[in-house]
Amino acid sequence: MTNSYQSEDIEVLSGLEPVKRRPGMYTDTERPNHLIQEVVDNSVDEALAGFAKKISVRLYKDGLIEVIDDGRGMPIDVHKEHGVSGVELIMAKLHAGGKFSNKNYTFSGGLHGVGVSVVNALSSRLDVWVKRQGQEYHMAFEQGDKVSELKPVAEVGQRNTGTRIQFTPEAKYFDTLKIDGKRLRRLLKAKAVLSPGLTVVFQDDIKGTEDSWCYENGLSDYFNNATQATEKIPIEGMDGTEQDDECTVDWMVAWVPEG
Repeated sequence: MTNSYQSEDIEVLSGLEPVKRRPGMYTDTERPNHLIQEVVDNSVDEALAGFAKKISVRLYKDGLIEVIDDGRGMPIDVHKEHGVSGVELIMAKLHAGGKFSNKNYTFSGGLHGVGVSVVNALSSRLDVWVKRQGQEYHMAFEQGDKVSELKPVAEVGQRNTGTRIQFTPEAKYFDTLKIDGKRLRRLLKAKAVLSPGLTVVFQDDIKGTEDSWCYENGLSDYFNNATQATEKIPIEGMDGTEQDDECTVDWMVAWVPEG
């Protein structure tokens, strides 16, 4: 360390370099659970916007993680200002996304314009497939850097849309690469509860288990299922929804005999 501190000592980091230098500013570096959550949040946002009905999350034995949704699919057209596809912009540039206004999403989770690019930055390899406009497109990254351009790899039906992301977290950024399966399972179940009609599938190849959740009526279905063995007065609980331009709150309450 030096006593001299001049303007030439100031660094300006570009691309995903800030995330690689200080990952703890962007995610939980204990284990990669939060990386999965960032990808899942994007898929859930598609569901909340009315475009996705199913999300699948899979943990492979070799450490690969996969998230698939049947939403609209990431934009594949070239951004006029930046000259790259929407997919590349989302995956490789911080603070790029469609959630800063209410034009595409009324409600959204995750780190707006940051989340999925952080996943890319902290992965040794990330592949993304997008189904859109009758084509399936693929693009790949290693250590956050592009290794293949976005290009069509297959034809699909016009109504067959969605995004599939596979990534392998880079070990040097985390205390352990072991995913907390119980915590992830609770998270995915909660996403299903808060997204009425959304089917969430969790396949854990490491433990050889598979779970699936779908609550057509959201919170009320979950509540009634969780309390079905409990006597309630009256038999049915009371529920409601409050909504404004910034948030939605669902609530439900029931009374049980004293003692």
